[in-house]
Amino acid sequence: MLMNEGKNLKIIIYGAGAIGTSLAGFLTPHYDQIYLLARGENAKVLKSQGLILYEKENDNPEPISVNIIENLSEIPNPDVVMISVKNYSLEEVAKDISSKLDDEPIIVGLQNGIKNQEILPKYFSKIIYGVILYTAWRDEPGVFGFTTKGPLVLGTKDNDLQEEIQSISDILDLGIKANLTNNLQDAARCKMIMNLSNAAATLIKLNFPDEDSFTKFRKIIINLFLEGIEIIKAAGFSEQKLDGMPSWKLLKLANKIPKKMANKTFRKSMTGMLHNSMAQDKILRERDQSELESLSGYFIELANSLNLEIPYNETIYQLSKEEFQKKPFNPLPIDTVWKKIQSKIL
Repeated sequence: MLMNEGKNLKIIIYGAGAIGTSLAGFLTPHYDQIYLLARGENAKVLKSQGLILYEKENDNPEPISVNIIENLSEIPNPDVVMISVKNYSLEEVAKDISSKLDDEPIIVGLQNGIKNQEILPKYFSKIIYGVILYTAWRDEPGVFGFTTKGPLVLGTKDNDLQEEIQSISDILDLGIKANLTNNLQDAARCKMIMNLSNAAATLIKLNFPDEDSFTKFRKIIINLFLEGIEIIKAAGFSEQKLDGMPSWKLLKLANKIPKKMANKTFRKSMTGMLHNSMAQDKILRERDQSELESLSGYFIELANSLNLEIPYNETIYQLSKEEFQKKPFNPLPIDTVWKKIQSKIL
């Protein structure tokens, strides 16, 4: 049993980035045993001024008073720890949690990709994985935006911990839509296909001078997705319908729609792309790390093992590896990237 009769779950969210903080903001008004572990200036602002969490610009929401902790020791015997740091920080965070809480709490991994399925089992035995289907971002300490309130998809590698998943899902449903899956591996990889746009939307300068430039960008993104679908299918995984994500059938039709209509539709989906986690790391935070390897790199390695030609993903991946190392990093013009891709195809 995860919890005794009448006992509320004490939940720590470890990681006060965009996903962790938005999740705390969604849940706190409805559930009083959510604790967000934050540090530095972000923690200071959240404690003193509360959390500003908005869906649209000029919303002017009331601050949310989130329970902020700065050390795991502040909450004795937590039932659940939701880890919302990115893959490149996950090993260090897992060690910290394990050293202080041993293997007692249920762990919920909220990372893009499947790298967490390699790291977390080294430290914990009771692990639930979350597939995140919304975008959130930080404007400044204490001020965050989001596209939609979820959803999250929860599952385990072996479809165990069903009672625990249901209990956690019931709490999440108070503030954010949570769905359950018995096909975690398929669901995670279907979301990863959408994450293939992260590198391109970071690498490419997004102020397009004309409609033809925007069309090139749209074609790059769609072809990244289509190559991703072929890789996943060839590797034996199946499509999982995920809320808010286009079906594979729709993506395959995207290149056949007239340009004007296609561009108009594509523009409506740009918000999440502009605020993707890789762009936040490389452009807004100017960090050395990114999730390039755990996202695009996974597809490159898998395609190579299957002898698949993927010129769009290969070009974006290689250019990103080169450009992301430069200090300062400056996005490339669309024509530069387009010509590189075309040289691979021709």
